[in-house]
Amino acid sequence: MTDSCCGIVIDIVFLGTGGSIPTAGRNHPSIVVRHSGWNLMLDCGEDTQRQFEFAGLGQNKKMSIMISHMHGDHVLGLGGLLLRFSLLGRIKPLEIYGPPELIPYVKMNQATINLGTTFKTTVYGINSGILFDADNLQVRAFEVDHRGLAFGFELTYQRPTGEFNPKEARKLGVPKGPLWGKLADGKSVKLSNGKEIRPEDVTGPKPKPLKIVYSGDTRPCDSLRKTAEGATVLISEAMYTSEHLDLAEERGHMTAASAAEIAKSSGVKLLVLTHYSPRYENGEEILDEARAVFPDAILATDLMRIRLNATGESTVFHQDLQT
Repeated sequence: MTDSCCGIVIDIVFLGTGGSIPTAGRNHPSIVVRHSGWNLMLDCGEDTQRQFEFAGLGQNKKMSIMISHMHGDHVLGLGGLLLRFSLLGRIKPLEIYGPPELIPYVKMNQATINLGTTFKTTVYGINSGILFDADNLQVRAFEVDHRGLAFGFELTYQRPTGEFNPKEARKLGVPKGPLWGKLADGKSVKLSNGKEIRPEDVTGPKPKPLKIVYSGDTRPCDSLRKTAEGATVLISEAMYTSEHLDLAEERGHMTAASAAEIAKSSGVKLLVLTHYSPRYENGEEILDEARAVFPDAILATDLMRIRLNATGESTVFHQDLQT
């Protein structure tokens, strides 16, 4: 993804959007956030490997995987993905983050791969806090209220500088070329006469950070509300409509109305509803309930992409499903 002031900087790819049971056209949960050559995967449900291939994400990219919790619909795809990457000759290292129980789980899956994985795989048992920080993008885990230890994830992108000012650069004697690019990337440069030019000398104020929040599986909770404040995109589970509020509370999930209320009270720009029960078929009931509270809501579908530019404007693309 490009890092220009108005170009696309983040691509959110929904590989699976289903609830506990996959259905025709809706796989188990998995999302990939793409930025600066990175594939950052949030959860890895059953058959993520095929969706990953359909989406054309590239098996040898820089990559980290964040698992929200150890329920089967969020982790059953890991073994298949590791096997596929090994069979296709991946060589780049892979880091996987999740609850401590994830460590023996990944080891068990690796043991089923002949000769093991072809790439270094490191698994971290996590607590709340920063998991990833590279190329101006940071990922933070925060605890949510599900059944057992469960996390949501906050991804924050901050441009290192504001808009580059060519007129000011020329005025300070910076020749057009590579030095302009370094300054726009937040790096100081030295001219041939020894004068140092700092990024802030030739750029405007930094824009507001982009923030993507992924709820994981959770009941409505204060940690999600707080984290979602001012989010560019909130990706929230919406397992039930309010008709089944009792099931949502019992099983540790949210209704579409609850997700919409959090989006509204937290000043979210776009709400994306996912992980809804197969009982709702095409999800119209889920979307209608959410939009009655928060109109800027959409329903996630498998292989859908949301592209964000540096100002937080989003464009939604739908890809034909493949079988």
